[in-house]
Amino acid sequence: MFLHDRIQQKLDEKGLSQADLARATNKSTAAVAKWMSGQNKPKAETLKAIARFLDTTDDWLLTGVENLPKSLRFQNVEAWNDESPLEDDEVEIKFFEGFKLACGSGSVAEILNNEFRTVRISKHELRQKGILPGNCIKVISTGDSMAPKINDGDVVYLDLGRRTIKDGKIFAICHGGLFKFKKLYNLPFGGVRVVSENKEEYPEYELTAEEMRDQEFYVIGWAWKWETSETW
Repeated sequence: MFLHDRIQQKLDEKGLSQADLARATNKSTAAVAKWMSGQNKPKAETLKAIARFLDTTDDWLLTGVENLPKSLRFQNVEAWNDESPLEDDEVEIKFFEGFKLACGSGSVAEILNNEFRTVRISKHELRQKGILPGNCIKVISTGDSMAPKINDGDVVYLDLGRRTIKDGKIFAICHGGLFKFKKLYNLPFGGVRVVSENKEEYPEYELTAEEMRDQEFYVIGWAWKWETSETW
């Protein structure tokens, strides 16, 4: 689900129209129509106004999650613009070079205080995985707790739309302000088992549902693809 889909969902829930949204934000109906078609996106200040009007948060409108930790909140920054046109089977996704998820003991990432640029990926590949382009981002990993599967400096593709834990899958997580890639398993009563590939240096651990809340444990998204390259 994209930003404009979530806006439309809230409009439908409240029985409101695009014209109502235009009046509430003091924007033209043409501008709103472009938002709702996905052609343009509202700026950060306007997005907050939309969220207030629809009784929700800009976090939810952007990600589908209410009240994300501050370090995970999206900012409406301008994407890098490649002059060459997209091929028919290409789509642009966000690439955060400064979004460094830690695969070791964790590093605090100033994720969205850094500007992103856009890179291209095959629509067919996303369709095969059932991933919406708006939910796919590309990041760089640091650390060695998931080595040799995911190594320091590897490029990782995340599906932000898949946060429900599926046993044995690798997810990007936030745990107490630290960002990591880990293999996750469900435990009874809503708990989780957190496993590293490099088990000798990074032993696995378990959290109850209460500990997950107290320690601010969040699943950011499913790591569905990674690319390994040699480093000097």
